[in-house]
Amino acid sequence: MKKLSVICLLVVGIILISGCIDEEKTNSKTSTSSQSSMNETSKETSAVPDLSKSELMSGEFDINITSYYFVYMRDNEVISTKSKYPIPTFDLVPKNYVIYHLSIKNNDTNALNFSINKLQLHTGNQVFTPADPGIIHFMGWVSSEIENENRLNDTLLHPDQSLEGIVIFQVDDYTTLFDRSFSLRYNTTSIPSTSYEKSLEPLIVAEQFDYSIAFDMPPYDHMWNRWKGDSYDPPEPEVSYVWTIWGKDYLLYTDPGNYWVWANWVNRLVFESYKKHDEISLPKQKPEDIPRVEIVYAVKVIPEQDLTVFHTNQYNIVSGENQTTTKLHVVDDTGEELINRSIDPGDDYRDLAILDNQTYRPFQENMPQMFIPQATIVHFSFYSFYESRLTKVDQDIILDEQHNIVLARYNNLNTHAM
Repeated sequence: MKKLSVICLLVVGIILISGCIDEEKTNSKTSTSSQSSMNETSKETSAVPDLSKSELMSGEFDINITSYYFVYMRDNEVISTKSKYPIPTFDLVPKNYVIYHLSIKNNDTNALNFSINKLQLHTGNQVFTPADPGIIHFMGWVSSEIENENRLNDTLLHPDQSLEGIVIFQVDDYTTLFDRSFSLRYNTTSIPSTSYEKSLEPLIVAEQFDYSIAFDMPPYDHMWNRWKGDSYDPPEPEVSYVWTIWGKDYLLYTDPGNYWVWANWVNRLVFESYKKHDEISLPKQKPEDIPRVEIVYAVKVIPEQDLTVFHTNQYNIVSGENQTTTKLHVVDDTGEELINRSIDPGDDYRDLAILDNQTYRPFQENMPQMFIPQATIVHFSFYSFYESRLTKVDQDIILDEQHNIVLARYNNLNTHAM
């Protein structure tokens, strides 16, 4: 009986073990079949890449800021169906633009789609997206340089293909450029801004410098006041003097001020003196006699350049007389010409000043060629119109690696416009 029990147990055990083995084989086949199916699906998916979903991602491209602008524009004119000409109002409407010239290269092995709307400018708690303001036009060198720039758009970049152009952001204030929390991004990837950050210090120097030291000339020209002439006195807004008695105001007299003041050269202080004049004077005008008011302050910065500076003379015969035109040339280490300006021989070339042994001297015909490593170029354009007074200044500044202004040149236009 005991033998029979043992035999039965052995038979049951063999059956159970056989079932486990068969089940394990079945599971193994199922797993192998499932994995094989997944591999086939993966191969089919990766066989044909979908370029329509390609994106510029970190590590697949280079994108750098090569130069940048900021532009402040303000006027008081509106377009009306009642007139074929713009109508001046009491409202001064400003527009502020920050513009970056970018260099982009596709470092991936696949073609990638660049999308302009994925660029974002982060400053403090604000985020700005690209704007399309149309033509940014005003009188000045900086305006013509902006107009000649290629504007970035959505573009398919092939491997190793490069793209250059500008992106424009409309911001709240022209001081946005100096916000140290600045970050330009593509999606969530920050764009390298080392050159940009380094150039802010020389830009501040260029904006705050007293150019009367370099040009031996005060900032303002009171050309219709023979007692003042060149002066440090800015345009003066209209001021009313009131005597208040028992809570009632009595107008004693009104000083009309003086807006007939022109700018010889420009820096931030000169620009803001005209800006302040307009803000104070315009509201005091009579509704039937509102003047046209417009002001522009624009700056372009080209950082970290190895520059060569030299001049050339061009000889021409005009009306039977020999005439010589002297030109200033500034080229970078690739040979690209960044500045090409005529130099005015009037006033002994006072419009071009060179730093020589810590002293600014006017340009001389025998000026030797200059090499300025790691330099920063700053271009200024300033324009102010009030009623019929027009003043305009274009200025080129070069700063060395230590942020010394080694070259400064101005060109102004001061006139009575009708």
